[in-house]
Amino acid sequence: MSERDDASTSEAEAREAIDPLRVLHSEIDREAARVAAQHGDRLRCGRGCSACCLDDLSVREVEAARIREAHPQLLREGRAGPVGACAFLDGEGACRIYADRPSLCRSQGLPLRLLYEEDDEIVERRDICPLNVEGGPPLEALDEEACWLVGPFELRLATIDAWHAEATGRGEDDETRVELRSLFAR
Repeated sequence: MSERDDASTSEAEAREAIDPLRVLHSEIDREAARVAAQHGDRLRCGRGCSACCLDDLSVREVEAARIREAHPQLLREGRAGPVGACAFLDGEGACRIYADRPSLCRSQGLPLRLLYEEDDEIVERRDICPLNVEGGPPLEALDEEACWLVGPFELRLATIDAWHAEATGRGEDDETRVELRSLFAR
């Protein structure tokens, strides 16, 4: 096999490694829609709301690869949004890569449940975007199913990223994070 054939095979493997990410993103979207449906008018998030879309966000390499694959012209010819806001926001505060946005962006605004260990006990902390506090019961009163559980989808994303790292030759243990702003050529 020639070097060119090896390169084509590697590129094809790298593209195939993005397919499970697309599946995961679809599952996240379905679950986020299920949680959002339980909150009626409480959620103020919508097109142009960018309160959670801050600068200095980083994503796993596989999500950066999805963005690179889907938006080469934007990354080559476009400019990053103003410093302080997400690099992918347009002038009206809408996401220029919405269909291909990272996992992190797919559950923003929802009531969140975070579980962590403290003093050998599992502790729960809940949070929500300040814009979405009013119009619903206190977070502590919500059923667990009415909140986005932070963790399970992130673990699957880590597995997909490890597979992508192996397919692209980064090494399975390489947990490279990519700043969104750095994806732009200029």
